[in-house]
Parts: sequence; C-alpha cells; structure tokens
Amino acid sequence: MRRIGAGSVVAAIVALVSGATVLAAQGGQRVARPVQPSAERSAEARLVPARGVVRALAGTWRFEMRFAGNFDAPADVAGMRVFKPLFDSLRLEWTEVLEHSPVQGQGVLGFDEKSGRFFSSGVYSAGTAPEFMTGTLDDGEPLVIFTPLPFAPDAGRVPGQAFALNVIDADHFTVAALDHAWRAVFTRQPSSAPVP
Repeated sequence: MRRIGAGSVVAAIVALVSGATVLAAQGGQRVARPVQPSAERSAEARLVPARGVVRALAGTWRFEMRFAGNFDAPADVAGMRVFKPLFDSLRLEWTEVLEHSPVQGQGVLGFDEKSGRFFSSGVYSAGTAPEFMTGTLDDGEPLVIFTPLPFAPDAGRVPGQAFALNVIDADHFTVAALDHAWRAVFTRQPSSAPVP
C-alpha cells in the first residue's frame, strides 16, 4: 500500500476545485453585474410612456372638483378643460372655463425629453401669479407627481400646490393634491376623440 503525503492531498483538492471552475469564455455561466442606468438612458426609457400620457390627455374634458371634506355633496367647482397638441406629441396647451363663474385659465403641459421630466405652467384670471411645476412619471403606472419649481411665486407656501395626475382609462383621469386639500375628476366629452 502506497502512502500519500499531505502535500499531495492538498494539491489534488486544489486541482479538483480549480478544474471545476469554468470561465464564461469556456462556456461557464456568466455572472450578470447590475448596470447603473445613465440619466440619458433613463430619460429615453420614459419617453414612450410619457408620450402615452400626453396623448391620453388630448381632448375636451368636463371636470368636477371637490375640496377636503366634500365627499357626497355636489362638486365645489366644475368646468371644461380642452387640451390641444402644441408643436408635437409631447406638449399640450390647455384652456379652462368654469361653470357659473367668469374665471378662466390657460397653460401648457408637456414632457422634456432631455431631463425625462414633465412640466406644467398655468395662469388664471382670478390669480395674481402663474404656476410653474415639474413632474416625475411613475415607472409602474400612468401617474405623474407635480411639484412647484422653487423659483415660482408662492412655491411651497400655498396648500394643495403639489398634486398627482393619474390617468385611469381613456375617458377618465384624476388630479389630486398630495396634501388631500382637493381632488378633481375629469371625464372625456363624447365630441373629443383621443389623438392617435
């Protein structure tokens, strides 16, 4: 019987272990490393869903707005808002009139391809300063969270400024203040068809 030395056993184990290790180039399994998306790739990835949100909003809408605590009474404010394409498929201009009130509003809503963010501006006949907002598209649903730009007049000082725009389906979307101060439900009017 031949005796095997301790060094030979260690060498045999190392040979077995190193022989079992197969490199990717030799047909072994490749280890995936997470790749950090660049800001540019992230903006490109948001372009298609953002265009879908903008396209869904084009048309004529009737809205009913209720302020905090009004759950089952008639709407506090109601009116019509019209979104029309402005230059391309990523920007809309809007006009708004209220029922039983001379108050009017108008503005622009769109998506900036370079930053990967939405933007919104609005001015109202009853207001003293315009609104300037920036919005972030949710990755999982047609939901955009808008917050006031820091240089905007009254930014952060007026309740209900930050809001969420949520596209429910082709005929409905909601806009609701993040602090629950108000909520508006928009219903597409039959005469307006979505822009293809």
